[in-house]
Amino acid sequence: MSTRTTRGAAAAAALALLLAACGGDKGGSGAAAGGDQKNGGGTAVAGGDTAAKAAGQGSGPTANAAGPGQDNGPKAKSGPNELGRILVLEYHRIGPKEGEWYRSEAHFRQDLQSLYERGYRPVTMKDVASGNINIPAGTSPVVFVFDDSSQGQFYYLPSGEIDPHTMVGMWSAFKQQHPEWSGGGVWCVLPGAQHPSNFWGETKGNTTPREQREATIKKKVDYLLSGGHEICNHTMWHAQLSRFPDAFVQDQIGSGQDSIMHYLPADYRITTFALPLGLWPKNRPLAWHGSYRNGKTYDYQVVLEVSGGPQVSPFDRAWDPHSVDRFIAAPGAIERQLAHWDQDPSERYISDGDPNTVSYPAREAAKLDRGKIGNRTPKEVAETAPAGGSAAAPAPAAARPAGT
Repeated sequence: MSTRTTRGAAAAAALALLLAACGGDKGGSGAAAGGDQKNGGGTAVAGGDTAAKAAGQGSGPTANAAGPGQDNGPKAKSGPNELGRILVLEYHRIGPKEGEWYRSEAHFRQDLQSLYERGYRPVTMKDVASGNINIPAGTSPVVFVFDDSSQGQFYYLPSGEIDPHTMVGMWSAFKQQHPEWSGGGVWCVLPGAQHPSNFWGETKGNTTPREQREATIKKKVDYLLSGGHEICNHTMWHAQLSRFPDAFVQDQIGSGQDSIMHYLPADYRITTFALPLGLWPKNRPLAWHGSYRNGKTYDYQVVLEVSGGPQVSPFDRAWDPHSVDRFIAAPGAIERQLAHWDQDPSERYISDGDPNTVSYPAREAAKLDRGKIGNRTPKEVAETAPAGGSAAAPAPAAARPAGT
């Protein structure tokens, strides 16, 4: 894993690119590109509130029908290792051009398929931070984090259906085809950014009546929560927190939280905060705890970095929920990481299927922090890594989405 110094240098080097993707301090993202434009093709999610039709997401192995609580999808070949590393994937824009802050539609569909074929299942940061990674034996957790709440992530067509070319549309269609893909992602929102990142903005400026805009945002948030997704704070409008005094930092984070909570159930607790541009405030602890506007407070269990590679297990001595590494979905990066773990699965987190135990091979024993496992029982297991690697079984040479 990269050191904090190396990660900080990488984040600084990428700052110009991030600014281009997120629009800098005063307004989040700029104009949408490609995938944020509405075009034909595909099948929308009917009504916006029902499962998507399985169209346009590419071919691949289809699991046998699973009963309630069953998972007949692909699994890893090697044995459990719940002290292994976890992919916390970082996505921003969807569009035709591929880049560090853009993922093409074809490659996003491929990411879903490739991860599924290797036995990955989506979980949220709330799940990881609590240690509640309750997935079937032989599967691995993967956290999808979507920064900046851009229009291309989630858009309702004039018909009221979810655009199948958005990330939510593609996710819903994939879940319809593969019911084992039952978890959710983490959606890091900018409530006060400029279009198209103004809470998955429907239109520019004030062209939509406020009541209509409010109803649409509430509908989107309700849809995500009903699908097991997590809502995350990303500040009010993506300010570079390192540039500002403490009072401003706390107000930027706290006012963002207030704006998001307007659309959430009163008892919902926002667990996760994503650092804009990966830049820390001068007073680092203000990223997870602070006070603002006459004594109101915020308190986050998880703070997301902007980079760093695969993340350690929450049961590892090195786990720090206030500095969680992410893996940027840059061109070729996910493919290379999955290929590496196919050949050498020794670092990959693989579940034992029992939420009451933490299983790991003896070689990992020194990593275990017994203070982080709660009431779970630690369990050493025999090494079972196959000679052929850990690609999921079955993992046929399935056709990929067109254009990949």
